[in-house]
Amino acid sequence: MLDRVLTAALLCAVLLGGAALPVFAQEGDDGPCGLPPEGKPQRIKGGESLPPLPLPATPLRRTERKREPAPPTLVGKVMWGETHVQFLQDGRKFKYADWNLDPADLQRLLKVANNKLGIRYRHAPVEPASWSFNPSEIPILYFTGKRAIHFTDEVRAKLRQYVEAGGYLWGDACSGSDAFAQAFRQEMAAIFANRPLAPLSPDHPVFSCYQPLKKVQYTQDTKDRPDGAPFLEGLYVGCRTAVFLSKYDLSCAWDSNHTKEGAKGVLGEDAISIGLNLVSYCLAYYDLGKYLSKERVVEAEETPGPSDFVFAQVRHSGNWDPDPSAFANLLKAVTSGTSTRVTFQKKPVRLSDPTLLSYPFLYMTGHEEFVLGDDEVAGLRRFVSNGGFLLVDSCCGNLGFDAALRRELKRAFPNAALSDLPKDHPIYGTQEHLVTVEYTPKVRATFGEMNAPYLEGITLDGATRVVYSRFDLGCGWENQEHPWAKGVLAKDALRLGINAVVYALTH
Repeated sequence: MLDRVLTAALLCAVLLGGAALPVFAQEGDDGPCGLPPEGKPQRIKGGESLPPLPLPATPLRRTERKREPAPPTLVGKVMWGETHVQFLQDGRKFKYADWNLDPADLQRLLKVANNKLGIRYRHAPVEPASWSFNPSEIPILYFTGKRAIHFTDEVRAKLRQYVEAGGYLWGDACSGSDAFAQAFRQEMAAIFANRPLAPLSPDHPVFSCYQPLKKVQYTQDTKDRPDGAPFLEGLYVGCRTAVFLSKYDLSCAWDSNHTKEGAKGVLGEDAISIGLNLVSYCLAYYDLGKYLSKERVVEAEETPGPSDFVFAQVRHSGNWDPDPSAFANLLKAVTSGTSTRVTFQKKPVRLSDPTLLSYPFLYMTGHEEFVLGDDEVAGLRRFVSNGGFLLVDSCCGNLGFDAALRRELKRAFPNAALSDLPKDHPIYGTQEHLVTVEYTPKVRATFGEMNAPYLEGITLDGATRVVYSRFDLGCGWENQEHPWAKGVLAKDALRLGINAVVYALTH
């Protein structure tokens, strides 16, 4: 049986890379890290999910128990790389595969997850050559190893389609392998152009969605995490983090709570906690991923005349469009609640674009860190100084974006600063009279029982030209559940958005 599995792994290496990857020596590559799994999970092939159970050949006696149906598969461990031979001290030879150095990692992680989270899922090896790449069958694909991982263009295309359809990818650098981590980053860069894997900010839900993690214990050979802060890299697709990479080993602790000498990784229960948070995050955001996978085309019910308003959105270096359908719901609300004629189209525009001044209204949002070029900073300053209006929204209330925005606004307006807009500011009453608004549970849990609208702004020459919502608006406009978002709920988010549009056009 083992020979057949290893032969399949070798075949998979050929299909993934076009040819078998060369066997090469690598420091620290001293064979498998963990113990054999406790059971024999099924391999999943193309088109398989939960097949109907066959009827027994003979009727069961009343005293015999029926076999319980297998639970659905949550995580697929992707087969890749080569099979290797290691000679033991007694002369025997032992075979192991690049993709399965910790054979029991997922089995034991999901055993804990099923118990602690009250769920019932299993894992399975996945052969890329024969699997369907349908996230409805397996929502998470898991890659781990020490050697550099490589895919063919065909597999890259399938992985992109899989993620855009709502799937998730996990990468784990076994023993903290730099070769694996760097190759995984390069593969993701080839699959998702202009969307690099980047460190996730400390307030990302993956660090708190099940077990709050402020500090974790690393192996003694992990020298670059003296503060003990948890660390993951992520790649956003829309408003969800769809790809995760841990450059610090998790799989060894998942497998057997054992790390080899020289390994860089997270120890014991802390590694399990990160794994539980990953499971929790992906399950909670699964429905959002399916929602975002559907292309939405919004059209006016009748052909509009000359437009009073065009929704122009800033394209910047970060995740600039996390809520791709949010604008459409806002524009619907504007047309139904005001006499403003709108163009039902989003106009992505860079701040360095020479046509920027033709748009009186700009919307800007994002997740995590971003940086404006000098020409973009100059373009923003010119736009606002010439009477333009900028509405900024921190998607999910993310602290990474918040810090970056404040820094970049300070570059553009060194002599002006964001300040709280007073309760009697006209933006709270231009269309909808806003005295109270309702916030998401995450806001109330973090900041207490808030109910007053809260916006900040920059005022130039007596007019507020920049308005910033520290609490998310776009997720509310989308009217789709975004777990753990720190924002304004849908109805009031739309009311604030309508007021911002009307304020921009009348001031």
